[in-house]
Amino acid sequence: MSRTSFAQRVVRFAVVIAAALSLGALASTPSHAQAVVASVNDDPVTNVDIEQHMKILRVLQKNATHDAALESIYETRLKLMEMSKYKVNPGDQDIGWALGITARRLKTEPQALVGGLQRAGVTEDQWKQKWKAEAGWMQLIRALNRTLEVSETEVRAELAKSGQNKSAEYTVRQIILVIPNGGNPEGRLAEANQLRTRFTDCATGVPMAAAFRDTAVKEPVTRSASTLNEGLRKILDTTPIGRLTPPSRSAQGIEMLAVCNKSDRQDTAAAENLRNDMLFKKLQGESDKRYAEVRSKAVIVKR
Repeated sequence: MSRTSFAQRVVRFAVVIAAALSLGALASTPSHAQAVVASVNDDPVTNVDIEQHMKILRVLQKNATHDAALESIYETRLKLMEMSKYKVNPGDQDIGWALGITARRLKTEPQALVGGLQRAGVTEDQWKQKWKAEAGWMQLIRALNRTLEVSETEVRAELAKSGQNKSAEYTVRQIILVIPNGGNPEGRLAEANQLRTRFTDCATGVPMAAAFRDTAVKEPVTRSASTLNEGLRKILDTTPIGRLTPPSRSAQGIEMLAVCNKSDRQDTAAAENLRNDMLFKKLQGESDKRYAEVRSKAVIVKR
């Protein structure tokens, strides 16, 4: 893909799986007799191949019937054949990358996925072939669709639709009317309400608040809405810029927040994640169309 962040999210998966591949950690090929049960473009499919793919499908939590396994084999073989035409030959790290993507979709770790395949009795050759097809096929689809991109307009529209396009930020200053030992809380609360009435902007209001007796005005801080609890976020949302929030009692005294600024910023992380997801969906659409063409032309014989 043209964007690197998506690959960065799974590159650690690729390194782990590439190492596992080099060690050849999985079980050896089953020793019982094999019988050819079908062929795809003259490439024979045996009963052992079907058994292996049924095991793979179970690990992937998919339908693991005999026919589903056959289709899985056809897809793997046909993708490898098409890749060969374009000289696409992914290495172990690419295979690890593809397997890592699958692990992420299953909400597990790649090591756990490899372990599941091993416990199920899937041989290294079989699962390596399957994920080689997945890795190389996506490389091929991307190469054939280099102009396929996701525009900023598309991303903004999708973010707006999902309500993720903006993240509010507030710049506030904490104002504390200290209650001395033996002081009158009610009197201080009345002073706080008086200050709140006269406070109309931070430029003039902050010096005025600082001049109040036994009053502390903290330095301005900026906080994102995502870091605040819902109650405080609602208070800040309903307090106009340049005004004070309603007074509240604390261990230090009577506290208020001066809302000096509110702003919306683009949530770049959400935007980049969404861009990658949208690009993957577009590529998946092209992949489905390409594979349907390849599948329709395949010569498949069942015996």
